[in-house]
Order: sequence, then C-alpha cells, then structure tokens
Amino acid sequence: MNFSTLHTCGALALSCLLVCGSPASAAPAADTGVEVGGGLTDRPDLYDLELLPRQERKIMLRASLYAKSGDHVTAAALLADHLRDNAAQEHYLVRLHLAQNLADAGNTAAARDNYRRAVELEPRLDRGWFGLADAAYDLTEYETAGEAFVRGYDVSPDRPAEVLYYAAAAWLMAEKPERAVPVFERLTSGTAGELQIRWVQGYLAAAARLQKPELASGALTRLLAAYPDDPEAWYLKYQHEAARRDFQGAAVALRVVGHLRELTAAEEKQLGDLLMAAGVAQLAGEHYRRGLSPEASTAEIERLASALVASHETEEALQVLRAALEKSPTTRLWSLIGDVHYLRKEYAEALAAFEHVAADGDETGRAWLMQGYCALELGRRSDALDLLARASTFPDQQDLAQRLIQRALKLQDG
Repeated sequence: MNFSTLHTCGALALSCLLVCGSPASAAPAADTGVEVGGGLTDRPDLYDLELLPRQERKIMLRASLYAKSGDHVTAAALLADHLRDNAAQEHYLVRLHLAQNLADAGNTAAARDNYRRAVELEPRLDRGWFGLADAAYDLTEYETAGEAFVRGYDVSPDRPAEVLYYAAAAWLMAEKPERAVPVFERLTSGTAGELQIRWVQGYLAAAARLQKPELASGALTRLLAAYPDDPEAWYLKYQHEAARRDFQGAAVALRVVGHLRELTAAEEKQLGDLLMAAGVAQLAGEHYRRGLSPEASTAEIERLASALVASHETEEALQVLRAALEKSPTTRLWSLIGDVHYLRKEYAEALAAFEHVAADGDETGRAWLMQGYCALELGRRSDALDLLARASTFPDQQDLAQRLIQRALKLQDG
C-alpha cells in the first residue's frame, strides 16, 4: 500500500493553525484560517490580550514590533527575560508568543518546551497544542506530536478534521499503528466532515501494519458509497482485498479501476497475476498481453505463456515465446517452448527445443530427461537410452531416469 509523509510548520496549511500575526492583538480568523474562541459562549476568548495585566501587554507590544520586522530572536529574548524576571506572574499568552517567536527564529527545541509550558498553564489553548505538535514533529518526536494534535483538536472551537489526520500520520511515523487506528476510525466515521480518500488510505496503512486489514473495511465501504466513480477509491479497495489475500475480490476491484481509467502496464500485469491466482486464466492472459512491453522480461513472457497454456491457447503461447526468442534467445525461453510442444504432443519439436537447453549447459539435468521422454514417445529406443543415461547422472533426475530406462529396454527401436 503506497502512504505520503506528513508535512507541517510552514510547509502546509497547518502553519495557519499556529499563532501568527502581531502578538499585540488576537489574530483574526481571516489571518489564521481558524476562528478561535470569540464566538463561543462556554469559554472566554483565550487569545484576548485584554486578559493580560498591563505590564505583560507592554512587553508583548514591544516584542511584536521586533517580530514584525523579522527580528524574532530579539522578540523572543524580550519575552524570555520578562518571564524570568516575573516568574510569579507567568501568563500562558506570554509563554505562547515566546514559543512562536522561537519557532520563527529556528529554535525548534526551545519552542517545543515553551509550547508545552503554555498548555500546562492553559490546557484549552488549541494553538499551543498545535504548536507543540508541529515542533515535536520537526524534532522527529512523533509520538508527542500525535498526542498534541489530538489534544489540540479536542479543545479547538472549529475541530479542523485535518488535524486528526496529522495525529494519526504522526503515530504511524512513530511506529504506533495501534494508536493511529482509533484516530483514523474517528476521522472516517462520518462525524469529522466529508470523507477524504487519503484518510481511508492512511487507515488501510495502519490496519495493514497491525496485520488486521479488516479494521478498515467499514471506512472503505463508506468511501466507495461516497465516491462510487472515483478510480482511486476502487484502487484502495483492490489494495485492501489483496492485503486480505482475497485475490478474486482484488481482481474485481482492479478491473473496476480499469473501467474508470486506463491501467498502467504494471497494473495490467498485476491484474493478470490476480486472475491467475483466482483461477481465471483466460482473462489473465488478456491482461498480461496488455501489460507486455517490447522490453518484457523472461519472467513476464513466462507468466503470459503460462496463462495462455492454462486457458488452452497453446498456439498463441508458442507465438509469444517464438517472438521473444527472436529478440533475445535464452535458455529459459527454449525450455518453455519445449514444455508447450510437449503438452501438445509435438515430441520432435519439443526434443529440438530441449536440445538447445542442454547445449547451453543444463545444470539440473531436466533437459536431458525431457529429451529422453520425447525420444521414447517417438519410438527412438537407442536415442532414449543414451539421453536417459545422461539424465541419470544428475541427482534430481536419477530415480525417474532409471524407471524410464527400464521402460525403454522393453521397447524395440522405431
């Protein structure tokens, strides 16, 4: 299942969830992308600077002037000095803006510590939780990031669903899929807004890591109901069924993808493999042919030929193998041609093909054994005895070769 790495702070829209703008006043919704607090009746506006004592408002204003000019180092120094000199009057807003200036100055570790302190002082501070999550993620502290994203989501007035996705993705990065799964379930349950494909994709990844792909089945069903004509939704269905080793279900889903968009050559071959595993050789051959490129490997040619033989299209199998042989003659291709001729009871042609294999240096002895078989079927007793005697020198072929020699001794030369 292919899952993209989470990007935060400054790289994606998550930065708009953090404290931004001048610390002299609460940032408006148009600037942040998140309307914080002011419209709620069950809590005060936590970012209203009027909550600050006069002395704290003054230092925040001074720091904001430096921050506006891009001097976040000086802004952070002013706020840090104030907090150190006035420890008894520590205020979460001063601590929050210190953290933001430290983050903007590139001091991520110090920013993380100050975001953590801000939410200790005021646990309802969604921006503080988001800032902590973002800094922890940048420091590769993914478990902390996941926890902070969820805490921020739970106290945010707007409940931005994308934050739950960030949380679950962070826990995946932390190799904690067991913590990611309930978050993805919450995210895809229908209560977090319009279902998105990448949410379900993440859920499938987490469930697969736990080796419990069935956990994401409900989310996938909801996704297909919401997006029945989206090939990417059906592609996830294919991946899900393949992870469950339901090859028939996976093949059906991938064929639906092929109806909604053109399959790549690799997907055509994968569909061929699934159909072969599901026992539908004729359909498998069709998709192997579509996925075959001029530079196809011997293994790809072999899969196509096997599918054609299994669906009793041996003449077409021979055509495919001969065409490949003309481009790049290999021992393996000669062996396959010999096998197909043998199945068709064309023993002279099969014997000739296996002669090529033996001439190339047959290390297993199978080519000598198959030549002996063919010679026997053609009634060529002396040739069969010579060939089977050679085959009997190979440990893997010794027993069968000896039995065939006994059979040959009872025959007369044809």
